[in-house]
Amino acid sequence: MDDAELLRRELRATREELVRKRSQQTEAESRLPLMPDRDKGFLRLALMSVDDLETHVERLERDLEDLKDGLSMPDE
Repeated sequence: MDDAELLRRELRATREELVRKRSQQTEAESRLPLMPDRDKGFLRLALMSVDDLETHVERLERDLEDLKDGLSMPDE
């Protein structure tokens, strides 16, 4: 799997977790019966606050744009 696909998967999982967290703040979780199960590869997202998740989404979106513009991912 390439870097862009990994970023897209993490971005999707982060957005889904953000929806879960926001719904817990405003409504009962039972109102989201169609939400997919958490991706086991991204369980750490469940530990993040709403603010942290929003920041993470922004960072992932920037990383995806950088990849599209030809910048490579930094080695971890």
